[in-house]
Amino acid sequence: MARNVPMVVEGWHSRSWPAVVGAVKASAAVAKPIITDARRGAVGTHVVMLHYEFSVMGRTYSGTRQSLDDVGIIKSAEAAQREADALPVGRPVQIFYDPNDPGRSLLKPGVPVSGVLGSLFGMLLVAGGLALVAIGLHLRSYHVRRRAVRTTGET
Repeated sequence: MARNVPMVVEGWHSRSWPAVVGAVKASAAVAKPIITDARRGAVGTHVVMLHYEFSVMGRTYSGTRQSLDDVGIIKSAEAAQREADALPVGRPVQIFYDPNDPGRSLLKPGVPVSGVLGSLFGMLLVAGGLALVAIGLHLRSYHVRRRAVRTTGET
């Protein structure tokens, strides 16, 4: 939740960010290992390493994010290569930037699905944990009352 909730908030705000036209400076599909172990070797995903530049009020900025959903999405080598091919070097692209900090930018603004699902799952786990604590406290007080009734001999 600590990572996902801020991502959802940023995604919500990014929907109203202004846009400018910039250019792709580098784009390549690369393997990104997630887990490495002796038996299976490197297990991972593929990502598009992207670099673009744009100008805001005469100042040049650069960015690397396509969307807030870039991190954690498992892609095949072919899917990553198709994305990289769709963003060739020199291609003009529409870039959305944070008006308060133009160094924060995206090609695709919006609330990330992975952030929403991660936040909901985290909230579900917290709610489940709190419910278990409440049930435990209730059962403890119930048993304390029963013992008190038994020791005093009341019915």
